Amino acid sequence: MSVTSLTSLDEFERAVALERPVVVCFCATWANLCRTIVPVFEKLSELPEFARTVGFYSVDVDEAYEVVQKAGVGPVPAFIAFRGGSRLAEVVAPAPEALREFIAAAGDS
Repeated sequence: MSVTSLTSLDEFERAVALERPVVVCFCATWANLCRTIVPVFEKLSELPEFARTVGFYSVDVDEAYEVVQKAGVGPVPAFIAFRGGSRLAEVVAPAPEALREFIAAAGDS
């Protein structure tokens, strides 16, 4: 599975309401940490162990401000796991291995 971009509040609400866990990446194109971790997130989305169990989504914080407000996002990059409309967990500016562990935990929830 690849990463699906969310550009509206409606798209975001539909994605996080799914019964399978989803991880949403909140980033900005100008943020150095985002430019570093987004390619890792994209590669993780392609791994069979995650593609079967976790939905991968991204939000550009400069283009979807309503979504950022609704999700309560502060610093970026932020990764938030949801399932069935409930927020499960969040990690901010993770190292690549920490992001992998975060996604694995979301998939196990």
